[in-house]
Amino acid sequence: MILMAGFFIGCKNEKIKDSATKPTDAELTALITEQVDSLYSVYERFDYDWIEFYADNYTAIYPDSPIQHLTKDSLIAQWQKIYAKYDVQLIHRGRPTIIPSEDMAISYNTFNEIFINKESTDTIKNVGTYIVNWKRQPDDSWKIVFETLQNH
Repeated sequence: MILMAGFFIGCKNEKIKDSATKPTDAELTALITEQVDSLYSVYERFDYDWIEFYADNYTAIYPDSPIQHLTKDSLIAQWQKIYAKYDVQLIHRGRPTIIPSEDMAISYNTFNEIFINKESTDTIKNVGTYIVNWKRQPDDSWKIVFETLQNH
């Protein structure tokens, strides 16, 4: 009996410890907002460092294309082609709205950027809403595991 009581008390204490260490929705919202802000501050340099915010494997749905299962390497290859042809400028981005969960969160915000053709100087305006699913990783970092966007 004493062993069983000790077991049940130990389990109860473990549950209390677990719930005490879990961040609140407000803490998660602040954390993911910080992640989004960091992502954009790196993205604005227009190098490839922003790709580190992505999980090694992630899912994407882009306008007029099917669901794609991608890797960070494929994302680098995609943006090497874009950066070779265009100068990219982020004009504005909206503050993110965050929908938190225990170890996942959704963020979405507006964006306004332009792609300037390096040869012709023709400009393509890219305005829309960016939607991202962040997931807590085993090392407690947060990575993008899903993204989509809607152009306006």
